[in-house]
Amino acid sequence: MFFAVVAHSEDIDAQGILEDLLDQCRDELGDRVPQAAILYCTIDLEHDQLVQGIDDAWPGIALVGCTTDGEFSSRIGYREDSAALILLGSDTVEITAGLGRDVSKDITAACVQAIASATSGIAKPPALCITLPESLTTSGQQIVEALGQGLGPNVPVVGATAGDSFLLTGTHQFSGREVCSDSVPILLFSGPLLYSVAVASGWKPMGEPGLVTRSAGTVVHEIDGLPAIDFYRQRLGEQAVPGPEIPLALLDGQGAVECLRATAAEYVQGTGAITFLGDVREGAMVQITVANRSAILNGCEESISKAFAGYPHGKTPAAALVFSCAARKLLLGTHTSEEIGIVQSVIGAQVPVCGFYGYGEIGPRDNDDPASKYHNETFVSLVLGS
Repeated sequence: MFFAVVAHSEDIDAQGILEDLLDQCRDELGDRVPQAAILYCTIDLEHDQLVQGIDDAWPGIALVGCTTDGEFSSRIGYREDSAALILLGSDTVEITAGLGRDVSKDITAACVQAIASATSGIAKPPALCITLPESLTTSGQQIVEALGQGLGPNVPVVGATAGDSFLLTGTHQFSGREVCSDSVPILLFSGPLLYSVAVASGWKPMGEPGLVTRSAGTVVHEIDGLPAIDFYRQRLGEQAVPGPEIPLALLDGQGAVECLRATAAEYVQGTGAITFLGDVREGAMVQITVANRSAILNGCEESISKAFAGYPHGKTPAAALVFSCAARKLLLGTHTSEEIGIVQSVIGAQVPVCGFYGYGEIGPRDNDDPASKYHNETFVSLVLGS
């Protein structure tokens, strides 16, 4: 048996939120005891009070979480300035937490530390990892790669990076009773877990692809031997300015979209270089993409539909964990709440849903390729149970 309980509160202060979350959970749990908790909340709260209160309620619970750019759940839908909590438990699947610190100093060491902590004492093979790491001080792409290397090729890594209500001044991560920054919290599922994961964005490629001929980390200097800005202007006109509505697609060896890269706030430097919100390796094939609001919402539907369809036939998932992007929220505007509505319409009202808007999304393209990627402007859907 695998169970999940979702609570979601928009009370005015941390104490009120804590009491509301605990009351909602206890009403749903009955005599069941959860193993793990995932907490998403706005940056403007006393986070210590929340995580310590949850641990007091269920001592030793494997808790992870982060601050966000908005929370959503099957309990009350999409909200800002709120806190959403999902409790998980199973009599067959082990669920353990780990934390890696100082990720800006050494990404590999932080990820090794998180994995070592989460795998200490487990008796079953790892099946799936959820991570909610720092976003502003480090490389999300390199965190995904380091976790993948440490866990092995058959353990997908799914999640999103922390947000801070788009202030871009500092995020927080949660692990146990601790509120951290510059860290990598993970939740590891080990044993006979059933799951299905899918990603989609809604953006479609347009124009001819190009070859990244000079880049360094997140900065693309040249595409096809010309300043990166020229790649956009040759396809979109001389006045074109890169922005969140036209992310850059990284292509795989067959020319299919592997992941998207959004431009940073200060995108065009004097040299014509463009800074993105994720690494773009030299030698990558890239293509401009376009979408309208309907297409963005279609991406949400494609993601959750593929994940739900990929779940073992005849089984009903115990929960859906979904991750969307702050840039999607920005572009959707007043239509943002439709994403959680779409998720519920696909999987049904009986499946608890919990998710948030972050600064970068993490997940494999589908169940057939467990190698996870770091995405921008993408909707990641994970359904799970046993």
